[in-house]
Order: sequence, then C-alpha cells, then structure tokens
Amino acid sequence: MVLTPGTRLAHYEIESAVGSGGMGVVYRARDTQLGREVALKVMAPHIASDPLMRARFETEARAVASLSHPGILSIYELAVADGVPYAVMELLEGRNLRERISKGPLPWREAVEIAAAIADGLAAAHAKGIVHRDLKPENVFLTSDGHVKILDFGLALQRLDAAGSDRPTVAQTAHGVVLGTFGYMSPEQVTGESVDGRTDVFALGCLLYEMLTGGQLFAGTTPQEIIARLLHDSAPDLSSFDPLAPQELRAVVARAVQRDPGRRFASAQDMSGALRALLSGTAVRVARTSRTRGKSLAVLPFVNAAGADLDYLADGITESIINSLSQLGTIRVVPRSLVFRYRGLQADPATVGAALNVRSILTGRVTQHGDVLNIQAELVDTTSESQLWGEQFRQRTSDLMTVQEEIAWHISEALRLKLTTAQKKQLRKRSTVNPEAYQSYLRGRHHWNQWTPDGFRRALDEFQRAIDLDPLYAVAYAGLGDTYGAMAYYGHVDPRTGFGQSRAAANRALQLDPALPEAHVTLALGHLFAEWNWPAAEAALQQALALNPRHAGAHAVYALYLASAGRFSESLPEARTARDLDPLSIFNNIGVAWAHHFAGRHRDAIHEALRIRDLVPGLEEAGNILMGSYELLGRFEDAAQLASEQRCWGLPLDGARLRDAFRAGGAQAYWRCRLELMREALTGVTAPAVNFGLAITHLQLGEIDPAIDALEAMVDAHAGGAVFIGVDPTIRTLRGNPRYDAILRRVGSPMASAAHTAST
Repeated sequence: MVLTPGTRLAHYEIESAVGSGGMGVVYRARDTQLGREVALKVMAPHIASDPLMRARFETEARAVASLSHPGILSIYELAVADGVPYAVMELLEGRNLRERISKGPLPWREAVEIAAAIADGLAAAHAKGIVHRDLKPENVFLTSDGHVKILDFGLALQRLDAAGSDRPTVAQTAHGVVLGTFGYMSPEQVTGESVDGRTDVFALGCLLYEMLTGGQLFAGTTPQEIIARLLHDSAPDLSSFDPLAPQELRAVVARAVQRDPGRRFASAQDMSGALRALLSGTAVRVARTSRTRGKSLAVLPFVNAAGADLDYLADGITESIINSLSQLGTIRVVPRSLVFRYRGLQADPATVGAALNVRSILTGRVTQHGDVLNIQAELVDTTSESQLWGEQFRQRTSDLMTVQEEIAWHISEALRLKLTTAQKKQLRKRSTVNPEAYQSYLRGRHHWNQWTPDGFRRALDEFQRAIDLDPLYAVAYAGLGDTYGAMAYYGHVDPRTGFGQSRAAANRALQLDPALPEAHVTLALGHLFAEWNWPAAEAALQQALALNPRHAGAHAVYALYLASAGRFSESLPEARTARDLDPLSIFNNIGVAWAHHFAGRHRDAIHEALRIRDLVPGLEEAGNILMGSYELLGRFEDAAQLASEQRCWGLPLDGARLRDAFRAGGAQAYWRCRLELMREALTGVTAPAVNFGLAITHLQLGEIDPAIDALEAMVDAHAGGAVFIGVDPTIRTLRGNPRYDAILRRVGSPMASAAHTAST
C-alpha cells in the first residue's frame, strides 16, 4: 500500500514519504486531531500477511512504548486502519549515524558524546528488560538540535524475571535462528546463544570504533568472512584512532568488544560512566601522571538516600575525607572536581579504577532516621574488585565529625599507610568542636561550589553562622574570605568593600591558625586585586605553597600573579600544575586559558577556552577569552557567533547584527556595530568587565582617549581585572602612551617600569 501526499490514514494526513525498510515505509504526516507533525511507520503488505513478521512489528511498537527516555524514539500509538497496521511515532529532523560516518571519522570527543548518549538510552531499555539486538549506524539518529535517538526495536526481546519484575534477564533466540546485522552482532548472538544487555554493549563498541576510524571493526565481503573474523581473529587493531584521542579510549573500546561477555562492561550504564569520565581531557591527564596506580584512592560522592535535603552533608563527608587524606602526602587522592563527575552514576570498581587510574575507591551511603544518621562506607580494590574494608556507622548528626575521622583512619589502616606521629595527629585534628558550626560550614562549602551569585550569597550566610556559633573556627573565616573575594572580583559586591572584608576574614583565620594555606591564598588575592601590592601577594602565595606544595588554588593564583607581572614563561607551568592537581576546577582551567591569552598564544587560548565551555556551557569568562582571541586573529564571524550564544564583557550582544556588519563593511564596521550594541546594553549594568570591553572597542576604532577613559573608569571602580591592564594583548598598542603608562603606575604594575623604559 503506497500513500500519496494529501491522502489520509485514519486521522493522519500524509505529507511525504521519508524512508523505507524491510518492515515498511515511514511517512511524514499531520495529526489532524492534535495538530502536530508525526512519523507514521506503515507495515508493508507482505509483512502484514506474515504472522511472524507482524508479531515483530508489534514487538517493536510495544517495546518502545514501554520506554520513556530522551535517547529513545517515542511511539504514540499502534493501530490498524483499512486493514493496514501502523505505528505513530515522534517526527525527527536530522540524519542517521551512517550518513554522518560516511563523511569520515568523527573527532574523538564527538564520537564519545554520541556513544555515551546511546549507552544511556540502552541502559534505560535494559532496565525494562529490553535488549535491542540490532544496534547499528542506521538505527541511531542524530537530530538537528543535537540529540541522539535509538531507533528500530524490531528485534528487541523483553522477558520478565521469575518474580515478575522488569529487571533485565537473559533472553534466547530460537535454536539455530540468527537475527541482527552482521558486523555488529556479538559472538553469542551469532551462534544463537543466550543474550542479555551485554550484546548491545558489544554492538555499541563496534559503533564507537566505526565513528572513530570510519571503518567497520568486523568487516568482510560475505557473512561467512565477517563471522570468521568475529569468532577467530586476534584482538582488534585499535591503532588507527584519532591521534588526539586519549589512550584510555582504546581501553574502553577493547573492553566493550570482548568476545567473552563476562569481560565486557557489566552494563550499558557502566560503559556510559567510563565514556563520560573521558569527556574531559583533564581527567585523562591525571591518569597519565602515573605509570602505575600505586597507593591511590578515589573517594566517590557519598549517596544521599535520606530523602531529606542532605546533599550538603553527603558532599561534605566526601570532601572532608578527601581533604584529610590529601594532606598526608603518602597516598595519591583524586581531587574533588574529578570524583564529583560520578555523582548519581553507578559504575563497577574496575571501570572507575581505569578511568581515574586509582588502585582503590571508597563509596558511601547516607540515610537518616530522626536525628540519627546511618552511614555505610566500603573500600574496594579496583584491580581485584575485592573489599578491603567496610563498616556501618550509626551516629547523631552532632557526632558527624567523629564518623569522618574514623573513616579516614580506617582507610589509612586498610591501605597500610605508614604515618608519622605528626600525620596521625593531623588525621585526628578537628577545626571545630561545635557540631552546628560544622554543619553550617558544610552547607557553606556546598553553596560555594555552585560558583553562582546566589551560591556565593548563601555561602556567606552559612560561613557567618558557623563563625557566630564558633568564633575560633579558622577554616570558616577562610571560607568567608574566599567568598567575599570572589564576589568582589566578579562585581557582585562593591570591590573596595568586598576585598576589605575578604582581607579581614583571612587575617583572622591566620591569627587562629597560621599554618592554614587557604587563608594565605585568600590574603594573596586581596594583596593583588585590592591593594595592588605585587610583592606582598607573591610572598603570601609562596608561604601557602611552603605549607602545602600540592595546594591547587595556590598554584592557580600564583599563575595569575605571574601573568599580571609579565612573567609568562613562569605563569603557564604554574597554571598547568594547578589544573593537574584539580583537573575539573573551573578556576584552574580558566587560569590555563588566561596564561596563554596574556602571552599572546591566541590559538592555544581558544583551544583551552572551548574546553572550558564544554565543562560549563555559557561561562562568561571563557567567552571573554574566546572573543578577544577571535578578534585578534581576525575571526570576526566566529566572534559574532559567540556573541549570539552568550554574554561577553558583561553584556548581551546581538551576534547577527555583528555578523551582518562585518559582511557588509569589514572589520571597522564590525567594531562600530560592537560599540553601538554595547552602548544600547549598558543601562543598569555594573559588571567590571564592561569598561574593559569598551576600551578594546574604542581602541580598534582608533579612539585612543575614549579607550583610556574606559580603563581609568575600571581603575576608579577598583575592579580586580585592573591588574591585567599592563599585559592584555588586546590593548598592547597603547604601550608608550603617557596616560596609559600613568594607569600602570597607579595600579603598581611591574609592567609600568617596562613601559617607562620603552618610552625613553
């Protein structure tokens, strides 16, 4: 039965045919009752007359209808009209994965993102007991708005376990019957043996290989040749991957396509976790810093199963244990930013161990009954997947600090860490004896880590409450200083007031605990950005690093200090050290991008800024780096596109107008349009970056005095970014101008003497 445009099937008006396959034809249609566009999959006549094939068609419809997941094609209805069975599905715009691969291998990051999305969809299907069994590029759809959809569950099997739950179970095809597509079927599927979700994991490994190389992993001119390769060839050659791909990606593919199902990822969810751990190249960098795992630990985010608002507490336990063990120096502990990528994910120990390059992992779970916490903790060896230690603690919330101390102590014992007397004392050290103050501190850190204006404001309240409850709580003062400093730098509070409060909090923290490196870092920020006192800032940072050479924040701030002083060859190594110590920290990644930008390495700066946007889409500071670098390289259309996606230099700009201006009149028209857009958007805006953006724009238009006026306004407002006026390459043409040199002397920049020497 062929349907032509304008005809109807029930209340669906046919618009056009969009594809066909062995089961039938797919049409684009309009649902005249609900007024929406849909896809109709109409069963071919020869299929409709075959009871077995008709049953397969209905199997697909029922299987998909039982699922609700953004990565799986939605089905709305299964019906029969005029004796013709059809299924009504969501209408997708885009192309299938086969079409994408035909253009050539995908960049490794794009391939991994697609594979992770497929794994998520498969995990949802497997949770309902549904095994796809025919995963191939034709059955994966890439929508025009960036989503990934799994199609065609026509070969899916669904079985309930003996108890009637929808837990995934093993399913078996009739003996001697092989269903699927050669080149993507697992060995057990080819030989007609029992299959479960791991057969889809195998197929996904084949898809990932094909996305990365452009060729099939198991190829041949005949089915017999493909089967021979699948069952008898040695380990697959994985050497032809994108040379920029992390080495660990090869291990993921190799594990997914193991011939023995027991050696593959245990589930699609586990494979998703491994893939997502690779999506940050910084995570891989940590794994490469050590050839062997040695004594190494990842403390995964404790699970909040209390049902109450206790995320701050579960996160706080995790972070406290990480901090306690990190200070010992006898074991490599994965930083917070990396392990918190695993929040909410379930992955087997071997997968986590491989992704994070650690020998052991600690997992935990928090439940609550009244005011009593039940905390379960387990330490597992990732190579043998054996338990090293496990215990359950029942404590009142007031005894939470005791639990964290005990867990850290048990870990040191289980891992046979040889601790000195001082280290043992450090492990038992308490920063406060007031349990309520400690709870407030944990809430403060929880809000601080959101890195948003609202998060900062909430953090201030919690840190201040902790101090009110315990006026001798040094780390709470350090937290208060960090928060005031960040808010002052980003213009959330008046810089003079905010930096002053930050300095006062840091000084109080050091009075209470002179050996607290965090307080020295906070003090250095105040010296640099508020007082413009370069020597004092460097001394404070060196003191922080002497107290803790592995303090990521100290290295990150020192990198900014060195860049502001024009010491570019020293700045980049410090920035990279900070990121290696805490790879997913937004602040540390931004530091690397700025180090490249200030040194004039614009392409490197663009590369790093784009990676930051992968971590935090729309982050304005990454956008500022990108826009400045694009413009310096003459890539004005890229800059315009960026402006259409996010705020830059504190303002929303119309990217389409910028692009049209450039196309009509070149660079000068672009800059004139940028100035007009900034002036239009200025009403009520006080962001510190605005004046710097104006200075760049006036300078490119040859308007020197207005450019310097904007820089002076920035200094008058005491904006933190004023310390970089002497080194930012976007305004380097001002060097030698007397007014510009006066600004450098006003902020005490080490570049002032260089500017004076150049002018004389």
